[in-house]
Amino acid sequence: MKRLLSAILFSAVLIFGACSSEQKKSEAAYVPNSDIRTVEANMIKEGDKRIKAEAVLGTPTFEENTQEGSVLEWYLESTTYQKNSYKTLAEKPSRVDDSTKYIKVIVDKKGVIRKYEYKL
Repeated sequence: MKRLLSAILFSAVLIFGACSSEQKKSEAAYVPNSDIRTVEANMIKEGDKRIKAEAVLGTPTFEENTQEGSVLEWYLESTTYQKNSYKTLAEKPSRVDDSTKYIKVIVDKKGVIRKYEYKL
């Protein structure tokens, strides 16, 4: 009796486990607490320090250091819960096209922003 009950219980667990393991769509990973509004993006200007850009915009999605300075890029996605609000993606998108929202900051060796461009 115990063996029969154990066999039924074991097979039930296998059946329900197999049914519930569908392919789940992977959502884009976001940087935690990274909501950026258009107002905050407008606060950064050329001539500001790098530390100000990172304080206002958060951790960049992509950073490249060169001998001339650094290139910081934030790739963003619109939020559904607030108008003119964006979340920072944790990784650079595999395909960057005209519809991609981004902020790009070029910083010199001294930490001063030389070029600032964005598309939101």
